[in-house]
Amino acid sequence: MAKQRPGAADGSEKKTDGLLNRAMKVLRVVSTYPDGIGLSELARLAEVPKASCFRIITVLEAEGVLFTDEDTKRTRISVGALSIVGGLLTRGGMLRAIRDILADLSEASGETTGFDMLQGSDIVVLMQNVGPSLIGQTLKQTPRVQPPWLTSTGKSLLSYRDADEVRALLTPHYPRENLHNLDLFIESLEPARTHGYAWLYGALERDAASVAAPVLIDEMPKYALWIGGPTYRITPENARHLGQLAIAAADKTARLLTAAREAQGTADPLSVDRLGLGG
Repeated sequence: MAKQRPGAADGSEKKTDGLLNRAMKVLRVVSTYPDGIGLSELARLAEVPKASCFRIITVLEAEGVLFTDEDTKRTRISVGALSIVGGLLTRGGMLRAIRDILADLSEASGETTGFDMLQGSDIVVLMQNVGPSLIGQTLKQTPRVQPPWLTSTGKSLLSYRDADEVRALLTPHYPRENLHNLDLFIESLEPARTHGYAWLYGALERDAASVAAPVLIDEMPKYALWIGGPTYRITPENARHLGQLAIAAADKTARLLTAAREAQGTADPLSVDRLGLGG
């Protein structure tokens, strides 16, 4: 009997895990496109090489999980597999998918990333992913509550509201001794909406900066994704690049939540009650 080369089993397991991870990414993307998606767009959104994506589709078609229309060349979940793949759009499946999105965003940006929501007049940090360059940063516990005027996510989410509405929302909670600065914060909201991302420097912590993009569902935001790090790494020079990374991740999250909302038949698949943050 031939002896197995040391490490061969581990290598095979790692290869299998990599293929499974890619297949799950492909399925998550396809599940958010009920009318189907083309190969090139699918490969780009799933961040899987086009050749690998094609092989995954071929295997999953053979298993009856996916179906590709011969005329449009668009791939979608097969009718027979909807109940199976629907598990990806449950609350647990969504949270895992969002964590994967944050992990990918951390890898692309080299920084810690997070997922926040606006609850009343507070920003709630729901989850975060440690970046590969966690030096000089203090990673705080989640969930946690932060003032919106001290966060890029607050600026990003409030930029879609009328200035008078924002002023009425924040004035009762804004520090009285610095109330004159509230108008400056409100003035900064319009550029944030125009650019699609918000940038904040040294507000929450003197040596910390962050970039955030809103998760738009029906053109309105309730959630946002952020990239955070020290001011010597997140600078005015790279803020736009990081902003574009955040926008792409937020768009992916929006498609996921929109598909989950339709699958669950709920207005908000990640409601406060579901997340245990009600009170």
